[in-house]
Amino acid sequence: MVDRILEFLKNRYFIGAVVAIVVGLGINSFLAYSKEKANEVEFKKFQEVNETLALDPELEPKLDELDLNFESLGYEVITKTVLAKKSIDENDFQNAITLFKDIYVKISSSNIAKSSKEVLLEQYSENIVRLHMELDDFENGDIFIKENMIHTARFHDVAGDFYKYFGEDDEANIQYDKALSFDMDESQKNLINLKRPIK
Repeated sequence: MVDRILEFLKNRYFIGAVVAIVVGLGINSFLAYSKEKANEVEFKKFQEVNETLALDPELEPKLDELDLNFESLGYEVITKTVLAKKSIDENDFQNAITLFKDIYVKISSSNIAKSSKEVLLEQYSENIVRLHMELDDFENGDIFIKENMIHTARFHDVAGDFYKYFGEDDEANIQYDKALSFDMDESQKNLINLKRPIK
């Protein structure tokens, strides 16, 4: 019995399998270590950007100096969202919309969970549409809505607001109708109906 076990242990297939497992564990450990180091670098970069923004209330001169491209989507989304909010506070709507559109594109092409992606895209699309209103930019706002149609009550409601703002009453009512096609309580329906342009 012992001889058979020893013979099995000496078998080249067994030795090959053990070597493969050891190599696999080594590679896995190396990848985990590399990922951890990359996360440290990303986090340090994230901290540096935020410290720079905290120290200087003037955003505009700093934007060209800051490296806002991260390997981690999370860090990039947070940083660019903070910068966009700061831009809005400074009435720099053009910079804010550029940042929001960049985030929107990155989230759209990311492989994050579908439910999270849908929520984020809805939030950022709403910001983008509202900024087109602030900029009085009907043409680009109209293009954005048509190319990035998200079929949710909130998106159609905001799209209705956009078209109403620019006097496109028929399209506004179409969007409000689409918003009302979703399940919502009576108070939400009443709010949407109150916003309708008078025919």
